[in-house]
Amino acid sequence: MKKYILLGFLIAGMTAGFCQSSTNFPGDADKAFGYIQKAAFKNGYQYMIKFGSTNHAAINVEPNTSYVIFFVYDNTNHPGTNFKAHLMTPDSALMKKYTLKPFDRAQVGVARGAQLDFRTPQFSGETRPVKLEANPQAIISVFYKK
Repeated sequence: MKKYILLGFLIAGMTAGFCQSSTNFPGDADKAFGYIQKAAFKNGYQYMIKFGSTNHAAINVEPNTSYVIFFVYDNTNHPGTNFKAHLMTPDSALMKKYTLKPFDRAQVGVARGAQLDFRTPQFSGETRPVKLEANPQAIISVFYKK
């Protein structure tokens, strides 16, 4: 009898392990995006763009605007992360000065999210390019508020 109980626990544990595999990432990422979108809209942000799973993306930011950027990635194997956003400029001192790193936000299933938020100052011209880098690949969602 003890063997059957032990076998039952082992099967249940293996099933739970398989349920946390990366095959659930697309569903978990969609669920996480729903939570992110709901919270962003609640705080007055508007949807700008969503990039599929990628390592690099770019957006143009407008003056005097708040931005919230979410990086949602597959956390199945607990990878080391390196997410950042920086001003696209040939001047390395300016690029370093205007580089931001997100903070860890939450996890839904195997989809883990990091959040980066910033406000652009008043500047001359209409827009400035910002490069988004993600390692490992992440689904990047951008929201803004004037």
